[in-house]
Amino acid sequence: MSKDKTMDPMTGEKVATDGVYANESGQETSLKRGDEFPADVILGQTTWELKGFSLNEGEIDHQNKQNTSPRLHADRGDK
Repeated sequence: MSKDKTMDPMTGEKVATDGVYANESGQETSLKRGDEFPADVILGQTTWELKGFSLNEGEIDHQNKQNTSPRLHADRGDK
């Protein structure tokens, strides 16, 4: 039995990390965070596995407002 208890994302779920994903039939596609995993033409609903991170930094939206809020300076009065 495998010690890896994580499940690959399924068709219809939201993408959490920008990158190149491959489905069970080996079809690769580039997806961005917030996209929905597409269905396969032959298999229909399928699982997706992250194969690599996006190489084009220009495609990545680093200013996405859905990110966690930035950490601010804690005013401790020691300045």
